[in-house]
Amino acid sequence: MQAIDLVGLGDSLTWGYPFGPEASWLNLAAGETGLQVINRGISGETTGEMLARFDEDVVRPGPRAVTIMGGTNDAWAGLAAAEVESNIRAMIDKARRAGIEVIICLPPPLCRTGSDIPASFLEKMAGLLADYRDACRHLASSRGLELLDFYIPLLDQDTGWGKREFFVDDAHPSIKGYQAMAAVAVDLFRKLKC
Repeated sequence: MQAIDLVGLGDSLTWGYPFGPEASWLNLAAGETGLQVINRGISGETTGEMLARFDEDVVRPGPRAVTIMGGTNDAWAGLAAAEVESNIRAMIDKARRAGIEVIICLPPPLCRTGSDIPASFLEKMAGLLADYRDACRHLASSRGLELLDFYIPLLDQDTGWGKREFFVDDAHPSIKGYQAMAAVAVDLFRKLKC
């Protein structure tokens, strides 16, 4: 059996919703670099739920590295940044004890698509996600971890929201969006291959 290079842990944004794992940024970047990856994205999950399955889905397969990306569902649920940071810190600690390299991913921006989600709710979510990203940046910096920024490449600098062509709804990337995310990951994945 071939060794697993990387497990991608996350929610629907790792899984590849609504298209499926074959269209995910994880699969696209792995295909371009030849890494052996396992996609452990589960739609709708919070960082707390990811932490609960970390041993089974990440430690047990024994990859060389793990990408951790969460927060969008935490923001939907209105969870405080301190709770999200604590969950991610606990996942980092579990990975390090198992000798697994950790890569923290910053979730992409939300996009105003004109859906029936109230603007005030989207703005609250966006504010929470900004706090989560700050916490992730701090964790990566203080722990000496690699960071994949999926926020800036999908951001419309003029509006402060996601670029419309990169999204199918308020939170999920389009095919073009997943391709843009994969482009961010490819260079780091190539380094992992060495």
